[in-house]
Amino acid sequence: MTEGLREKKMRVARRGMEEAAVGIAYEEGVRAVTVDRICEAAMVSRSTFFNYFPSLEHAIFGSALVYDPVLTERILGAHRDDLVIAASRIVMETVRGQGGDELMRKRFALFAREPGTTTTVSWAAGTSRAGLQDVIENWLDAHPASARLADADHATEARMIVNFSITLGDEVMRLVGEDGGDFPFDPAVFRRVRERMRALSVPAR
Repeated sequence: MTEGLREKKMRVARRGMEEAAVGIAYEEGVRAVTVDRICEAAMVSRSTFFNYFPSLEHAIFGSALVYDPVLTERILGAHRDDLVIAASRIVMETVRGQGGDELMRKRFALFAREPGTTTTVSWAAGTSRAGLQDVIENWLDAHPASARLADADHATEARMIVNFSITLGDEVMRLVGEDGGDFPFDPAVFRRVRERMRALSVPAR
């Protein structure tokens, strides 16, 4: 269906506000972003901003993540022996997006530069987490041999996997920092952080 003039104007306006929000955060840090600064840069009113976004964080970090079934199946299949790493990689690759979109590149760089920020303040973090739990739960239903917990259902295991993956992803980002948006997903970095998590999870003897 051909995009109408009204739809095009709305898309362009939304994109302009997102680019302003992400641009300020990228150059000066997330704390420097305000609604007034976004409106000034995008040449819109405050009422227009709130017609498009329910919060400042929404403009900076975007909507809740939508997970591509092809991508999730590929990553889960490749890391069926460690679904915590799989879950972290699903989120990172989904955030980074595909292709050379500059907005997505800068958003991904923000996650690398300020790990943990989106988990704490993004309005969509809970929705994104719940969606990832559903992805993992459904995958475990289809591949029960990959489940690790004999005393728990797949929904419980998926929730625990995602909670661990958030910590793993934050620590990986702290180690690698910003790399211009072309994140290499080095398995050695994930394994290094995973071993640290494993060491801390075992009581000292």
